Amino acid sequence: MNRLRAATPGTLLRACLLLLTALLCAHTLRAQTNDTATIRGQVLDPNRAAITQAKVLATNELTGFSREVETDGEGRYTIAGLPLTGKYKLSVTYSGFAPLRLTDIELRAGEAATFDVTLIPSCIDCGSEVTVYGTTGGVQSDTPQLGTRLDLQKIDNTPVFGRKITNLAQLNSAVRPARGTGDLFMNNFLFVANGGGRRQTSFTLDGSTDDDAWGRQTLFTNIPLSALQEFTVITNAASAEYGRTTGSVVNIVTKSGTNDLHAELITLYRPGELQARSPLALQKTVDRLGQVSGIVSGPVRRDRTHFLVGGEVNFQRRDSVITSPLARGAFTGDYQQALLFARFDHRINSRNSLTGRLNLDRFRDSNPADAVGGLNLPSAARTFRRRTYAAQASETTTFSGSLFNEARAEVLVASPITEFDPVNPSTQFVRPGISTEGESRSTKLINHQYQFADTLSLTRGSHFFKVGGDATFSTSGGNGTEFGSAFVLGQFTFNAARAGVSNPAVPTSALTLADVSRYQQSFGNASYNTREWLYSLFVQDNWRVRRDLTLNLGVRYERQTFTDDRNNFAPRVGLAYNLFGDARTVLRASYGIYYSEVRANTAASFTVGGPQGIFTFSAAPGQLGFPTSFAPIPAFPSGAVLPARDITIRPGQAAFYSQLGIDTSSLRGYPDRLLNPYTQQATAGFERELPGKWFLDVDYVYAHTVRIDRTLDLNAPSLFRPTLAQPTRSAAAADLTRPVRPVNNGFRRILVVVNQGSSIYNGMQLNLNKRLTSNFSLLASYTWSHTINTVEFDAPGGDRGDFNLGEQAERGDSLLDQRHRAVISGWYQLPFHFVLGGVETLASGRPFNVTTGVDTNGDGANTDRPFDFATGTFVGRDTGRGTPVYDTSLFLERDIAFGERAHLSLRAEGFNLFNHPNIVARSGTLAGFVNGAYVRPVTFGQGIGGINGVDPGREFQFQLRLRY
Repeated sequence: MNRLRAATPGTLLRACLLLLTALLCAHTLRAQTNDTATIRGQVLDPNRAAITQAKVLATNELTGFSREVETDGEGRYTIAGLPLTGKYKLSVTYSGFAPLRLTDIELRAGEAATFDVTLIPSCIDCGSEVTVYGTTGGVQSDTPQLGTRLDLQKIDNTPVFGRKITNLAQLNSAVRPARGTGDLFMNNFLFVANGGGRRQTSFTLDGSTDDDAWGRQTLFTNIPLSALQEFTVITNAASAEYGRTTGSVVNIVTKSGTNDLHAELITLYRPGELQARSPLALQKTVDRLGQVSGIVSGPVRRDRTHFLVGGEVNFQRRDSVITSPLARGAFTGDYQQALLFARFDHRINSRNSLTGRLNLDRFRDSNPADAVGGLNLPSAARTFRRRTYAAQASETTTFSGSLFNEARAEVLVASPITEFDPVNPSTQFVRPGISTEGESRSTKLINHQYQFADTLSLTRGSHFFKVGGDATFSTSGGNGTEFGSAFVLGQFTFNAARAGVSNPAVPTSALTLADVSRYQQSFGNASYNTREWLYSLFVQDNWRVRRDLTLNLGVRYERQTFTDDRNNFAPRVGLAYNLFGDARTVLRASYGIYYSEVRANTAASFTVGGPQGIFTFSAAPGQLGFPTSFAPIPAFPSGAVLPARDITIRPGQAAFYSQLGIDTSSLRGYPDRLLNPYTQQATAGFERELPGKWFLDVDYVYAHTVRIDRTLDLNAPSLFRPTLAQPTRSAAAADLTRPVRPVNNGFRRILVVVNQGSSIYNGMQLNLNKRLTSNFSLLASYTWSHTINTVEFDAPGGDRGDFNLGEQAERGDSLLDQRHRAVISGWYQLPFHFVLGGVETLASGRPFNVTTGVDTNGDGANTDRPFDFATGTFVGRDTGRGTPVYDTSLFLERDIAFGERAHLSLRAEGFNLFNHPNIVARSGTLAGFVNGAYVRPVTFGQGIGGINGVDPGREFQFQLRLRY
């Protein structure tokens, strides 16, 4: 079953006509796309009168790029679409006046640098005056946007674990790690910003999307760290050009070639012998990494055509600890990754330029997220694979000094986006407390995306407009669910009394069918396919009301055909006020609505997990269909009865499900639509330039997200309140109170994806930034925040403690809530060409949930929380609290010059130098109810080891870098 809707031709035609109309109406617009920059300003004479037809020229010596415009009738000018590679020179000339010339101008992606010029009549020793706003050397004067921009120098002087670019995001304290919420097999740093979800940050790469519509887990295609020009974490994407997010965006801009030939080769080695034992590990394990990366760039035709080609290869061996008494020791998993990146820039003429980009990311992991470890033996291993490719072409056209257009087309192919293969497909044997052996779950899923985007921009007096939009077609799916859906070769579970902890020395091969307590095997349809369109339209006006005040006004419309939302209009408003008119103190505020994208792989739960998808047959010894040997049964046993099972269904399809015998009117609150979550975000704060090139930012951020999608059993049994006499209720008794009574060949839990979750974030964010002067640079970032929600955004599971208590009873701290988080990063240039730098992270502990460890109310979900008999209420969600996080990472580098252009750098990096046990996951499970009280085991509140449960211990990396 796949009744997921795609846009009709009529719908797409109307969308295209609407976009065309908007573009035609915006006949004079200004460009400021998020991978280029803009220079603008006003030219006046000493009497404050506008100088018209003054010539303004911007030149980039590295690339030979130059563009000249003339001022308009109000003396205003705009030079848009400026690439970021290299620094610019700016000259302003007009007959009879002394010229103005500025050098070493460094620009920021997606922003406009303002140079207001007062020209002085030509005379001896006369000079023009200029007031500068919005360059990298000053405050942001025309936008309320918050975030952290990392330029080449900052990136080079930051220790980056494994040189994974997603690790850079955590230098902003408003970003919190999302470890413990799944998907660590992606081998990327997973994070949340401002209380959002880990799948709700949008990634842009050179102006185009790098989002994965299927899973939105991280970058669609990773790129080598050496290819980065700028990495910016935006925590309030105030401009209407940004969407499909709760408000945070990571904007990545890559390097381009220049007129000089450059080459860089980097080798990195992480020796396993020097690292400390992983926290909570029973024995020392090895995490060894070897990496080779490099780039080559230069001119094809000087001042006109440039290229850049780069790549990276990783080989990693990582141990996990097997605690099973059958095979204690370490299991070594192999991780291999190859990245390829190529960029081509060509100036067609003075008005047109073309950029092409191609990148590839493919890797395999023989032990993703430590799937082998603990009680899981090597025979249960699965190999994870992912291969993604991206190709982008963009064309920019300058129609005039005030009119600019950028068109982009991109193809993103993931084949597969996720693939799990058992190393040796076999029947699985589970011995409680002893081992898990064998594996037959598999999956192979693909995702293809095709995007076209266009932004037309122009200047009209004091208004700076942008009108644009994009359309993305995505098709995804395949066989299985994200982690693999079914034991197609069956699973035997042995009797704990005969094959469990009391007999650990008995090998599994010595057991017989008489030792088996239950057999299960899955059958049915494991395939699905989702085809959807995502498109958007936006209008943005940055209105410079006065020289010291800019209003940012915008509106965005989004449509995702996978959901049923059709009215997703997102207004944005902001202001930036230059308090004293000296471009050193800026007050700013913003408000916006943001609609989140619902990931397409949600469709797998409706199809693979739906009434026509996978089902599992189960039998005990002596029952019909129980195997006669340790081999899977060939087919569903004839005459066997399938007990009532759990399914997941889609909102808004009552008529379809009625044909399958499901009366949705009997379900409590079955929704008629699947909606996109939306966030209201408001910010207020200031930025102040202090003496010595210190910059202080203080901002308050509020974010309220509603309609968070979660999965609930709408066929849940009635409310059960434990008593001392009856602390639990049986599943059979609970089933008698379900709206739809479970029967054989019918359904028990009927799960529905509903938009009922909510989240509130309050945060105070402080950033103190020291730009490089006197051989010293520092970024100190601190955030106090509190995130309260009713369900964890993008985390596995969504059941309430009890369905009948309602959403308000689930209100509690987020599992990722960290009240205090501080990150200090910087470097100092020492004598004799040494550089010392590092990152210090300090954060308060995260909450953990407390559960009874049993299905107290018999509803089939082990999410039950303890009951407080004194107050007659259930214990709140996420009431446990972990321990603080401390991490000190340092590097020392020595640069050796060979002539004028060749340099060799030797670098040593240490991570978590003090080997602090930074625990992510903790056991909140009680040991049942005995003698009128809940039993707290010795493991309660203790950390859970392994890659999913703790951050790495002390590790070292050594790097050799050759540059020419």
